[in-house]
Amino acid sequence: MSTDLAPLEAALDRVVDPCSIATGAPIGLREMGLVTGLTLDGGHARVTLSLTSPMCWQMTNIVDMVKQELGALEGVTWVSCEIDPAADWMPDRMSAGAKTRLRAVRPLPIAPVAISPSGNSEGVRIRS
Repeated sequence: MSTDLAPLEAALDRVVDPCSIATGAPIGLREMGLVTGLTLDGGHARVTLSLTSPMCWQMTNIVDMVKQELGALEGVTWVSCEIDPAADWMPDRMSAGAKTRLRAVRPLPIAPVAISPSGNSEGVRIRS
């Protein structure tokens, strides 16, 4: 089994989460914390991903992009990409840099948590 995964990791960094593009802060799969497994064995690259939602309608596009990027690498003859349905993705899996870029274009909302009898509400910032 090869231990030099750097070219594969770089290729996965070029695959951007489609929803992050929609928010205006493109973030690669590794920075999003979506890559849960990566191996290279005799030319066979294996990638395991989690998704931000089990209902992700971009799943097929993401898998296709992974296969395209990794399949273009020298020495890679076959790419398999699986989605782990048991892997629960949470925002804390994102890299610090990805969180910062996302929050720059999409600040955390202020959510009212209590309304006093006089009708005033107090808010708290929701943390991810």
